[in-house]
Amino acid sequence: MSKVVIGMANENLESDLRSLLDELSGFTVEAVATDTARLAEYVARFEPDLVLLHDALGPEPAIAVIRDLTGRHPAAAVIQISPERSTSTVIRALEAGARGVVAYPFAFEDFSSRIQDAVDWSRQMRRILEGAAQAAQRDRGQVVTFVGAKGGVGTTTMALHLAIDHHTRQPDERVCVVDLDVEKGDVSALLDVRQSVSVADLAKVYQDLSATTVSDALIEHESGISLLLAPVDVRQSESVTPESLRAIVALLRRGFDLIVLDAGGYVSPAQGAAIELADETVVVTTPDVLTLRAMRKRILAWEALGVRHEAELRVLVNKVDRSSIFPPDAVPKLTTATVLATHVPLSTRVLEPAVNERDPQAVTDTNWWKLMTSVREELSKIGSQPARRALQEPVTPEPASRTRRRPWLRGGRDRGATALEHVGILPLALGLGVLMWHVAVVGLGAAFLGQATTEAAREFAITGSATKAQAAARATLPEAFGKGVVVTGKDGVIRVTLDLPAGTSFIPQLSSSVTVVREPS
Repeated sequence: MSKVVIGMANENLESDLRSLLDELSGFTVEAVATDTARLAEYVARFEPDLVLLHDALGPEPAIAVIRDLTGRHPAAAVIQISPERSTSTVIRALEAGARGVVAYPFAFEDFSSRIQDAVDWSRQMRRILEGAAQAAQRDRGQVVTFVGAKGGVGTTTMALHLAIDHHTRQPDERVCVVDLDVEKGDVSALLDVRQSVSVADLAKVYQDLSATTVSDALIEHESGISLLLAPVDVRQSESVTPESLRAIVALLRRGFDLIVLDAGGYVSPAQGAAIELADETVVVTTPDVLTLRAMRKRILAWEALGVRHEAELRVLVNKVDRSSIFPPDAVPKLTTATVLATHVPLSTRVLEPAVNERDPQAVTDTNWWKLMTSVREELSKIGSQPARRALQEPVTPEPASRTRRRPWLRGGRDRGATALEHVGILPLALGLGVLMWHVAVVGLGAAFLGQATTEAAREFAITGSATKAQAAARATLPEAFGKGVVVTGKDGVIRVTLDLPAGTSFIPQLSSSVTVVREPS
């Protein structure tokens, strides 16, 4: 199906266009813009194959809009809709970058032929651009963005340690870490570095940037990686715009094999641009209800902004505590993103030297760095192709002479006793696991019930409709839980009932009631 965006403020002409497109098979209208600003927004969001632009659409002139759209979206075929198809009108449209002019009242044969030619051209252009992008991809560095489900989940720690581990394993490759948590960046604090020039200073002059200017703003850390820091003055964060980040990252790609963007745990224009520019986006979360709820909100915000779909994300579960009642294995059931199989345990003692000395290399625990390597092996797009192959090579096992034999492996009778003990413990372990899972589901359901009750009460106070309150409550919850929400209201009291997913809990249903004071009309 070919995607179409219409720029038209005349409802009669719009209706005629839709009728003609319905007669032509293979076209779907994604959006209709009633002004030029919305048209530019819709074209950027939907990336259509065909744009039908009425020359009377304002407030900007049609020729200027065509020139802007074709410059920003070279694969989109723009057709101008005009009351006349004179020679001068066609020449001006073609010079601006349009693929043709269609006059109205519409003639089906003329309309269908020009539309089809434009769509064929758009498909050919996309193939050419995709080929050029793939060729350029082979010669440029990879961008990996780390974002947090919320603050305090360890986003900066993961970004820095994985970058340093990559450089340690691949010393011939250049690695750069960019702190894009422009309001609360911690890269400088964790590495004990300071510099007057920040990413905000580069953003202010992004239209005149050069590779030399960007290189002068970088700090060469003793670990071997390069750093581009966040601004010290929070007021400068307004300078870091999506446009400026595109220019900065494009220049960094030319000089580095791996660019790690630490985008923090707060939704902002800078974070959205960092996710959009990334070849791989890693969402760092912890296995608890509040953080997973925050992660869900972040993902919905990114999808609403059109920067990245949930299925394209990677999720890294950090700070896993065995004593926690929420199992990390439950995280994949709460998101369609790819959850990494490698979980990072809670390692306060291990990371304490790095925090105290402000140097990640102060961590001497080899198991920690093996864990970082294991995480990088799952992130297949980190680094260049040779590096990826090196990362995917199996770890050579230690020689048998260095393996410490355990006492209970020396005698056959001891091995049998150990096996019997395992058989006896297995049912108990399974039962305990099932119990913990049920408790976790009940806890998660209780949190969702409170959220649904708040939304339902707010809607009921405004509209007085239990049906609308139920719809509002369902809209705030994941689909697995939202389907089980029922809201009833009587005499100013609403009751919210939440059916837990079948087979997931020994408590099939949770409920709560709240008295609502209606707002005056």
